[in-house]
Amino acid sequence: MVITIVGGGATSLAFLYNYIESVPADGHRETTVYLVEKRGVFGPGAAYARDVSSNILNTKTGFITPFHDRPGDFYNWLRENEWAWRRSFPTFDLHPDSYAPRPLFGMYLQAKMAWVVKHALTANVRIIQVDAEVIDIAMVGNSCVARTNCSLTLTSDHVFLACGTLPAKPDAFAGEAGRILPSPYPVAELPHKIAPDAHVGIVGARLSCIDAVIGLVESGHRGKIAIHSRSGYFPCVRGTQGRIVPKFLEQGNLEKLVREKGRLRLTDIVALVEQEIAHASGGELPRDMALPPAPPRDLAVYLEQEIELARAPRPWQAVLYSTNAIIDQLWLALRDSEKAMFLSDYFSAFMSYRVSIPTENAAKLLRYLKSGQLSFHAGDFTIEADADGKPAIRLKGQTTLEYDYLINATGSPRSTQRLESTLLSNLLLRGMAVEHPLGGIAVDRHSYEVVGRSAGKARLHAMGELTTGTFFFTSALDINARHARNCATAFAASIFTVEVRQALAAG
Repeated sequence: MVITIVGGGATSLAFLYNYIESVPADGHRETTVYLVEKRGVFGPGAAYARDVSSNILNTKTGFITPFHDRPGDFYNWLRENEWAWRRSFPTFDLHPDSYAPRPLFGMYLQAKMAWVVKHALTANVRIIQVDAEVIDIAMVGNSCVARTNCSLTLTSDHVFLACGTLPAKPDAFAGEAGRILPSPYPVAELPHKIAPDAHVGIVGARLSCIDAVIGLVESGHRGKIAIHSRSGYFPCVRGTQGRIVPKFLEQGNLEKLVREKGRLRLTDIVALVEQEIAHASGGELPRDMALPPAPPRDLAVYLEQEIELARAPRPWQAVLYSTNAIIDQLWLALRDSEKAMFLSDYFSAFMSYRVSIPTENAAKLLRYLKSGQLSFHAGDFTIEADADGKPAIRLKGQTTLEYDYLINATGSPRSTQRLESTLLSNLLLRGMAVEHPLGGIAVDRHSYEVVGRSAGKARLHAMGELTTGTFFFTSALDINARHARNCATAFAASIFTVEVRQALAAG
């Protein structure tokens, strides 16, 4: 059997690990895996690629790992291999509660991918790493033929898409080319593209925006930087709490509720969340949380308050994090109309609460705000070109702010029509995939098979960001690792069950 995996990041690593563990101990044929990664480095993917140390994780060192059965694996690797990484990250405080640089986690993933490649041989799985970009996939008979940008074609029985976060198509801009950067990554390259005294605008106010601001300032940028957020929301700051085992937000309770009510409303989910938070907080909702929250009126005041609150446990954050285990089930339980309303009206508020930032980053941003180098603007706007071809942002009240450069830090769009991907465009055009109305492409939630326009069993599967319409929250490592495990074990079960049946029939 031959498999092609498109993308060589953390999701692929988790898939391979779990597939190898699912292979029967004996009596199976060899599996050849083509692992195709356009960056040429296998393990980190785009999310954890080599970059500046100021890009830090928002999950503690002691918790983060792509392996479901190896808790603390990253922290243990750091302790055992300090000789390999300390020179590159001399100031990192190795502690289970610290927040490691993302490139350091990328080093770990690269080392683990090399380990999995070797470990795979014990299960008769041969992994061939291919430095290329897959730009098209077609069915030829019962085989999937993947075509790459270097004219290499790979023929396999099944293809798995683990493409990670895809970039957005650049918006039309009538000004000078190069004045709008489609992404802040790699942050290390920003000082080579942007003069140190330039006036910089950043569109978006989530983690990639924070990486861009801190990376620029710590590289010596002296010019003013402005953040523009259409929603006005900004991430909250992570408290000192640990993790919890939920009492109400768990599978059995959710299934019982669905049996009683059928498909749920948002108010049903909110009631569950409030019940869990009250329980975790000792019987009442904490004062530092409101559902739904209002965006901050003054970012500096907001960060000052958040930093102070983060000195203590914030149980509601532990509750929201604990939903990772069933967040796709919560999404599935909602009525379709409620899902659409949530995405249009509450998604930004949800992300500001769910994806928090470490205190050290909040303190840096507060310092930049107080110095006057950083400013924050909330509200809708349009992007134009000024008379010199530079970008300008026209606010709703007709005020225009001019910049030397704009950085798009809005992340990956949910709509496939806004994604910059030759492969995805070809799959949609060919009918091998169809767009999910709530984002990404449609997949079977059990087998992860991609839904196409043609009937019949699919040989194309997808995990990660491309499945956001089906599973909703697909940007957290542990969630994608869980989906990769589910996909790998379901696929292995289907393949090896068929082989056993064929062997019995032949015997």
